Amino acid sequence: MKSPYNKILPSLRLVEMPSYAFGQLDATKEKLLAEGKEIIDLSLGSPDRETDPRVLQALTDGMAKPRNQKYPIFSGLPAFKQKCADHFKKRFGVDIDPETGILPLNGSKEGIAHIAFAYMQEGLLTIIPSPYYPVHMRGTVLAGGHVHELELKPENNFVADLDTIPEDILLRARMMILSHPNNPTGSVVDKAYLEKAVALCKDYNILLINDLAYADIWFDENKPHSILEIRGASDIAIEFHTFSKVYNMAGMRLGYAVGNTDIISTLYKLKTNIDYGVCMGIQEAGIAAIDLGDEYREEVRLEYQNRRDFVYQALCDMGIKVTKPGGAMYFWMPIPKSYIDQNKTSFDFAADLLAETGVSLVPGLTFGKFGEDYVRIALVQPMDKLKIAMERLAAFLSKASTRTH
Repeated sequence: MKSPYNKILPSLRLVEMPSYAFGQLDATKEKLLAEGKEIIDLSLGSPDRETDPRVLQALTDGMAKPRNQKYPIFSGLPAFKQKCADHFKKRFGVDIDPETGILPLNGSKEGIAHIAFAYMQEGLLTIIPSPYYPVHMRGTVLAGGHVHELELKPENNFVADLDTIPEDILLRARMMILSHPNNPTGSVVDKAYLEKAVALCKDYNILLINDLAYADIWFDENKPHSILEIRGASDIAIEFHTFSKVYNMAGMRLGYAVGNTDIISTLYKLKTNIDYGVCMGIQEAGIAAIDLGDEYREEVRLEYQNRRDFVYQALCDMGIKVTKPGGAMYFWMPIPKSYIDQNKTSFDFAADLLAETGVSLVPGLTFGKFGEDYVRIALVQPMDKLKIAMERLAAFLSKASTRTH
């Protein structure tokens, strides 16, 4: 008997997954470049700074070692894990057993997706503040679970109100994901908020995931806390860190998970069934990155803060009401009211802006159903490019058809 299908079909979960808007605008970018026009790309959150030469040298030296040219150690290079534990102790004041409490990852995004496959089951769900970093939703859905989007509202400075989560949602939840400084809104939380989240998750036996991708990119007095600083968090929490942002190592794909040893062990078991661990030469580059020291990290942080201050003032001068981010590398900008009145979307706005000015932003719907009517601006260009981008944006918005006020 022949198959009733006339072609090989992918998983329905994958088919129904929305595509990344980054790719949807690529054709327009390519057309403009072919016409000789300049693109100022403020879409993908990929740092524009180059990787420090000392890190690149460590990568070269590390890959020259014969042992590092073979399959990696599944659980990670011991020297890398020890370096991460030492840095964690210095940065957050928390002791971590490098052998059982840290797991190197091929970037934190990969780890966040895999933790969903390790814990999610049909009928259960993940509570995620929304708008969200896409993998916070996609990992759970691809693993067969569901998500409850907890709306981030401007009147709450884009911080989720944990008291609004319905009881039936809490009873069905297997995981909750927090991420502050937040992508895409730049919102931040204090230690008291994390304490409340830990207490809630302990009450309902929910795995608490803290995505701390922007641990070192914070502004003013908003220095982030680790979830593991909170009493009792080590019972139910895991935290993800990345080398992509402050160390400008996005292309090397390096991060690590830290936290509850049983959760780390479960993630490790899942990963041993999927991959061979992290390239050990890259882990040696990670050691060199941490060794760049606090002075290096502070210099990077202040550069992003200067960019934040410039763009904030520029947007205010355009009459745009935007929340000043307390961390990360983004602005969450409302699209013009004229677009909403004409039933046009954030994608329409981003596409029009790109086609007319060459400035590329990300449509808000990429970040969940509560992202519509916004676009994300990434501070991933040097100041001279940001100034040109803001001038082009201002000229675009000054037209009567796109006036914001």
